[in-house]
Amino acid sequence: MKSKAQKALEQYEMLPRGSRVTVALSGGADSAALLHFLCSLRKERRLELTACHVNHLLRGEESERDEAFVQDLCRDWQVPLQVFREDVSAGAAAAGESVELFGRRIRYERLYKAAEGGLIATAHTLSDRAETTFINLLRGTGLKGLCSIPPVQGRIIRPFIFCTREEVELYCRDNGISYVTDSTNLCGLYTRNRVRQRVIPALREIQPAFYTVYSRMLENLSQDEAYLEGQAGELLQRAQGSQGLKAEVLAGQHPAVLFRVLRQFLDREGLPCEEVGIKGIGCLLQTGAGRVQLQKSCWIGLSGGYLTVFREEKKLIMEPLEVRPGPLPENPLAKGQLLLVNYEQFTNLQKLECNILKKTIDYDKIYGRLFLRQRKEGDYFRSAQRGVGKPLRKWWNEQKIPPQRREWVPILADGCSPVWVRGLGADERVCPTEATVRFLVIDIEEEET
Repeated sequence: MKSKAQKALEQYEMLPRGSRVTVALSGGADSAALLHFLCSLRKERRLELTACHVNHLLRGEESERDEAFVQDLCRDWQVPLQVFREDVSAGAAAAGESVELFGRRIRYERLYKAAEGGLIATAHTLSDRAETTFINLLRGTGLKGLCSIPPVQGRIIRPFIFCTREEVELYCRDNGISYVTDSTNLCGLYTRNRVRQRVIPALREIQPAFYTVYSRMLENLSQDEAYLEGQAGELLQRAQGSQGLKAEVLAGQHPAVLFRVLRQFLDREGLPCEEVGIKGIGCLLQTGAGRVQLQKSCWIGLSGGYLTVFREEKKLIMEPLEVRPGPLPENPLAKGQLLLVNYEQFTNLQKLECNILKKTIDYDKIYGRLFLRQRKEGDYFRSAQRGVGKPLRKWWNEQKIPPQRREWVPILADGCSPVWVRGLGADERVCPTEATVRFLVIDIEEEET
């Protein structure tokens, strides 16, 4: 077992010298053996070794027994230990999740917290990997699911990924390592337990060299998966545009590569990578328009040749705010200032900024008071630059500004109509001329992208 674990460390460069490593320690044979193995490397590799135990409070006295056991073990082996006690049953009910799913999520959250940016070592074995492959197979998985648990996943390392559970238990016996047994591992109600107790033994009876041929299959599948993921990554980079993914780059791509491109894209955006959503996006590329909802407040739309993520923004309701030359009063719509300058000062500013006219109005052409406000039904705008007038909504349609973003566009308006709109500039009605005496320069921050 030790040689296989060493091979995993070297092949995947899991454990650089001087690493800080936190061991996920349940107290079972696998995790106890892992802690012992890493302790044997502590001096040689100058490791800063710690452990983390999460008590799910699911098994009454047995859970308390496990916690006490890992505390004694870490004290004997001089390994700092962090213990988290989590009422997983209550938490799962509150979150509307299964106990198993919620417990796994909480466990990894606490592991990341304990690791403080360092590596996390988990005791997953080749046996765990085989079980996961068949569980995924029963769910109709693809190539990635068949590859099962990866040896390295971000900051998570799995040194025992080449070792079977039998080899780990033999290591414990040979080294006098005691451990505890989780009684739920014997329960036949869980899918993993049934695969472990019935499916794998049946396969090993048919093929005594099961783990050897399974490992060979994993190696072949992993190579194929790595190649396809690499091709998808390159295509994703080529497809990236200013407004999202360029549809023309993705159209006609092989489904195996396109599926991975979209999965990588969704993962990067922090969105659920479910097959139904990815297939829905694929349909958008075929039809050329439409949208697919991925979450309650998030969807992907295809228009103007781009696949774009739209998120429902928090609604903004702001009363019109009277403004005067000087810094804008604090408000959620815009930051900046209004500069009132004479002809000579404006001429000097023009030398520094060639596009300043787009954000300048004739102060004396303002009708009544000046307000900073949101859009209003019926707003009409005549562009000073283009000499064309149309309803504001039509300007925004042409600019492809999503409806949910329009209420966040700052507008300066007088008693008559808008005089300046961010992204459109000044209205022709208040545009400066040679006769202008007082120039109002609108210095409002651009929208963050």
